[in-house]
Amino acid sequence: MDEIEFNADNVEIHVEASNWEDAIRKSIFLLEKNGHVNKNYVESVIQNIKEYGPYIVIYPGLAIPHTRPENGAIKIGYSLITLKNPVYFPNSNTPVNVLISFSATDSDTHLELIKMIVNIVNSDLIDEISKVCSIDELNQLLSKNVK
Repeated sequence: MDEIEFNADNVEIHVEASNWEDAIRKSIFLLEKNGHVNKNYVESVIQNIKEYGPYIVIYPGLAIPHTRPENGAIKIGYSLITLKNPVYFPNSNTPVNVLISFSATDSDTHLELIKMIVNIVNSDLIDEISKVCSIDELNQLLSKNVK
């Protein structure tokens, strides 16, 4: 993975989700549509949250849906959705309105993506990302603020 690029294939803005599970399904659907994961992947993520709690909510407003490679990852991939209205995960009172889903085929291939997520958090951009109205606006925001 050379450079992280958000485009019409892996981003949806102001998605309507009825609850946390619907938000995860819509976020991971982009990975599935692009051939990065199979149908088992989303079910594994949802089951893990039901079993272990909202471990994917890593920062106020941000969740990073993912699961182990053997649970349906085909190749490395990522997607980003913003929600029209925030959702709440079980046992969490933190509203989530940005989901960055990813898949990895081993424990190393997704490190560039993790670095980008850390940089987004460190740059305090989640609230701004949740308000973008286009993919161009998202990419401009990230290119100015995330190295």
